Amino acid sequence: MISRIASFHNYSSVANDMNRQQVKVAENQEQLASGKRLLTAGDDPVSSIYIQNFDQQTTQLEQSLKSITLARNRLDNEETVITEVESMLDEAKRKSMLMVNGSLSDDDRIAHKQDMQGLFDNFMNLVNAKDESGNFIFAGTQYSKQPFFRDNGGNVTYAGDSYQRMAKIAPAVDVPVNDPGDKLFMEVDNPYGDYQPDYALQSGSMLLLSQAKNTNNADQASYRVEFSSTPAGTSYQLFQNGSVVSSAQYDPNKGIEWGTLQIDVEGEIEDGDIIDLNRQDKVNIFDSFRRSIELSERSVSDASATAELHQTAAELSEGFKHINRARSEVGTRLQTLDRQEDMHEDFKIVMSQARGTLEDLDYATAVIELNENMMALQASQQAFAKTKDLNLFNYI
Repeated sequence: MISRIASFHNYSSVANDMNRQQVKVAENQEQLASGKRLLTAGDDPVSSIYIQNFDQQTTQLEQSLKSITLARNRLDNEETVITEVESMLDEAKRKSMLMVNGSLSDDDRIAHKQDMQGLFDNFMNLVNAKDESGNFIFAGTQYSKQPFFRDNGGNVTYAGDSYQRMAKIAPAVDVPVNDPGDKLFMEVDNPYGDYQPDYALQSGSMLLLSQAKNTNNADQASYRVEFSSTPAGTSYQLFQNGSVVSSAQYDPNKGIEWGTLQIDVEGEIEDGDIIDLNRQDKVNIFDSFRRSIELSERSVSDASATAELHQTAAELSEGFKHINRARSEVGTRLQTLDRQEDMHEDFKIVMSQARGTLEDLDYATAVIELNENMMALQASQQAFAKTKDLNLFNYI
């Protein structure tokens, strides 16, 4: 009885040992086929945790890289449109300056009006441009809505909002991928300072406002300057909301000073010239287009119309500068995308190398281990064969 139990025990022990060696050989062969040292988490639990962390970080990097690609496409589209807008504003400014030329006939101005109307039409198409996904570029976060609408009188209204869409290109880095249209086209710095001039000039006058500034932001009053000729020279009266607040001889070197208000003018002044000033530190490019077109219908001898054409040309020139600064900002964002993309790609390489040290197979060591396990398997197989053939009759 004891002998039979011992024989069965020996048989099972040799068989189990052979099975274990077969498993080891199979694992070695699978490692060599895959090139990976770790096939299951049980092969090295600590390294497996690190590899899972690497996988999560790689997934985040891939998402960030996709976000960078999408952001770059949108910014490239915006930069293309803004470049066209720049060119159009420069052309509109030059057309307005051409209409200032006193040698033009009324027919010449009408021809320039047609050119300005065509520029305005093209400008409206640009500000309502879409990106590659069919979203309106200048609508803020209301990208499914057309941002700008023009009525029959040439007045333009904005239907978008004043916010920017953001792209997360890294855990702590967000980049704007658009600019709201109201900020770009309806909030341009007034080239004259804090006030918008309206002219009522005498025939032959060449009076122009140089600047009108008021350091008191709470002062929202309207002002009027009336010039008159006296034996002593040119004098002026300054009105605030219809009431005279100052009168004196006009000194071109000093300008007109009253409290926090400073007004400077240039050109030849005629008796009876009037400039009305309304507080406005921002101008609207669409209004500049519209007024330039309307002024082209007035006579070349109309001094007030000529002065206002100077004004629209100055506003369009300031609009060009404003858009140019916006294009520079877009370029800065594109550079940020490029730098962040390079950082992500470099980090991917570092993580790949670190993961390789934990996961990749050392072929020389694996081949040696496979040979050792195969030799052990062969020995187990031989032992198993001898144990299986043991029989009591062999010893009788």
